[in-house]
Amino acid sequence: MKICILVIILLFIIIPTSTLSQHSLIDELIQGRNALKSKDYLNAEQYLTKVLPEFKEIGDYILFWRAKARTGMNKYEEALKDIEILKKNYPHSPLLKKSRKEEIEITKKLDLANIERIYESFINDYPDETEIKFEYALYLKDLGKTERAKKLLKEIFVTATLFADRAEKELSENDITVNDLIKKAKALNNAYLFKKAEKYLRDAISKANPSQLSEALSTLGYSLFMQKKYSESAEIFKKCSEHYWRARALLRARNFETFEKELPEYIRLKDSRISDVLINYANIKRRAGETDEAVKILKMVNLQYPSSKEESLWYLGWIYYITGELDKAKQIFQELYISHGKLKYLYWLEKVNELKGVMKTKEYSVSFRPGDIYSYLLYTKGKVSFIPESVSISPKSIIPKRINTLLRADFREEAIQEIKIKLNDSREIENIPLLSKLLYELGDYSTSVRLISKIPDSFSYQDLLYPQVYRDAVLKASNQFNIDPCLIFAIMREESRFDRQAQSPAGAIGVMQLMLDTAKKEGKKIGISIDSNTELFDSDKNILIGSFHLKNLIEEFGSTVFAIAAYNAGEKAVSSWIKSTTYRDIDEFIEDIPYSETKAYVKKVLTSYFEYLRINKALTDETILKIIKVKGGRS
Repeated sequence: MKICILVIILLFIIIPTSTLSQHSLIDELIQGRNALKSKDYLNAEQYLTKVLPEFKEIGDYILFWRAKARTGMNKYEEALKDIEILKKNYPHSPLLKKSRKEEIEITKKLDLANIERIYESFINDYPDETEIKFEYALYLKDLGKTERAKKLLKEIFVTATLFADRAEKELSENDITVNDLIKKAKALNNAYLFKKAEKYLRDAISKANPSQLSEALSTLGYSLFMQKKYSESAEIFKKCSEHYWRARALLRARNFETFEKELPEYIRLKDSRISDVLINYANIKRRAGETDEAVKILKMVNLQYPSSKEESLWYLGWIYYITGELDKAKQIFQELYISHGKLKYLYWLEKVNELKGVMKTKEYSVSFRPGDIYSYLLYTKGKVSFIPESVSISPKSIIPKRINTLLRADFREEAIQEIKIKLNDSREIENIPLLSKLLYELGDYSTSVRLISKIPDSFSYQDLLYPQVYRDAVLKASNQFNIDPCLIFAIMREESRFDRQAQSPAGAIGVMQLMLDTAKKEGKKIGISIDSNTELFDSDKNILIGSFHLKNLIEEFGSTVFAIAAYNAGEKAVSSWIKSTTYRDIDEFIEDIPYSETKAYVKKVLTSYFEYLRINKALTDETILKIIKVKGGRS
């Protein structure tokens, strides 16, 4: 006991008084915030008033919290004074919008005459804030100021926000013009609400004059296309002379007869976008066995569309490779590599040499390029001689005082908000590693990964670029289902960037982006009952079910690569691709995946998989070959 007392006394002697005072004030800051949360407004006001002079770097937060406390005690005038000080002293505060909303609420309670001026000022500064705008519109409507109210309600109606439907109910049919309907539909399209957009567009088309019809039809065609109603969208695009989109829709609808009839017209228009459609059509022809026609189309694209020269030449070389015309393929891959220096071309040049029985040379040996899928594949061919161990530099920078104070008080949400504001400042580029590290430590993994990915030397910060988060859940799934944890991490990284709240336009949810039906079916097999989407935001459940689903795909297809492709495109699609073409190796399958999105996804997941193996000192040429099952390793 005496020893404990002595230690305490020594601490008071050794530690400076100012440090102890700061610790005490931080505690009082925390107590003030906690008191506010528990609606103990009196104590909140007292604590926050005491610490305000000592923490001016976060004075806007303290003023806002104190205003909330004073509002809770009906001290409205004093609360308004706090907000005025905040607005004056912290004009760039992230709390400015919230504080001005609070100002509106207090002004309403006091029934002050300047309420309209405050509303107008707010919506002028924040025109996208539809909640306040809607509230103000109803206020004006009650005052009989119907024209101004109607204008605001129409501004809300043409959005895809939560208040748009409520605004529509306040308007008459005559209030809404054709242009309003089209603008509304475009907003819904941008929000992936294509079916809802279709409804408004059909209404617009029924009322449109000739000058409005083309825009309405074009927007409807896009809505239908995104709903996969390709034949219908093709007909709509024809009516508004949208040749590029009509061509795309016809191909998606597999209406090749009509496409071929109209092909000369597409080419005559010299729209550079058509080159992508033509390359896609050439690939369809090649898969259908019409190789000569495919070659003819690609050669035409190569000559007539300079912006697509590299892509058309690549696919031409690929056709020659797949059909066994190796000399022609080699010539093209060699030309592409010399012109563009991409490892993709070097890899397939090396594959051609293997098939031709050409002796390996050091002519094109290259250094390892982390993050490039072909760098790992070339390592198995001896063209990349060495893969270094991963490194992770500790970011060195001084944490800004404002953020540091929020971190010391463990105000995590506020700290994340401040860091994200810093990211909008171009002068903070050199601090990206530090800010990324802070976001990681605060649990905002998705922003952390996206942020560190932007800098040129991102691979110097491997623990941030390829974090191993939710580790306990991943290891549990790995042990339970006998699946490599590095593969689980790789899938999560590419599916959601580890964002447990992630939702895709298609309805996939959580860290492993599971569809509800899949989660229900697979979860039932392992004793996890899933009844609603919200349960999939639980990262532990999501990881277990997602890993089990992935393991089942690996067992079904007998290949990690096929399983990764099926995780993205579905089992039926992958099965049809495997059956339709005979591939010598799985690397050929990867390069020949018909869906560009799935092809890119497989390459990204494999790259992440290899990087996680590298971080865990488990990446060898044998490991890579086992994963992709390619014949002919290093010699």
